[in-house]
Amino acid sequence: MSQEELRDATGRTQEEFLQEYDRTKYDRPSYTVDNLLFADCGDGLAILMVRRGGHPHMGQWALPGGFVSADECAEDAAARELKEETGIEVATEQLFTVSTPGRDPRGWTVSTCFMGLLPEPIEPKAGDDAAEARWFTVDYLASGDTYKLILRADAVTATAELKVARTQDGKVDVNRSTVLVRDGIAFDHAKIILYAVESL
Repeated sequence: MSQEELRDATGRTQEEFLQEYDRTKYDRPSYTVDNLLFADCGDGLAILMVRRGGHPHMGQWALPGGFVSADECAEDAAARELKEETGIEVATEQLFTVSTPGRDPRGWTVSTCFMGLLPEPIEPKAGDDAAEARWFTVDYLASGDTYKLILRADAVTATAELKVARTQDGKVDVNRSTVLVRDGIAFDHAKIILYAVESL
């Protein structure tokens, strides 16, 4: 029997089911991507960040990224956003998906994060909604389960304090960790950066 001929418990074919299906029955999140692009800066690890040119978190530093369009996959969206916001085109690989409730003040947002590692920094050129793009050295301090992430670029410093939860295998549990204090790093990107750094 073909798929078109199969009927469910109410006697409907798949075509009839889809015609009656209510897409508004379940809430749906906005889908975004974030790029973690690291490079060896000679005296340590550096990460590419963009300064947000608009709300929310205007003026704070964020991972290059944005919303996935309905006509593209996450990989294409990540490459597009990286190029639009920093002028850089490099290959990245999917790292993980973060879905913490309340992670974006605009509403329910799920993000797939992509990571790339370069032998040295490439000069970025800010574009789209990024007011500035630059490389930051990455450091962190730990005291028990409390971490302080520190990003530095010349005279600019951005930090965040985190309460870090871990999975059974010892990795940072991004969805169950908490940003305690945000000082220049937008959204929950400090948790994402810490996870990525420990994954390298």
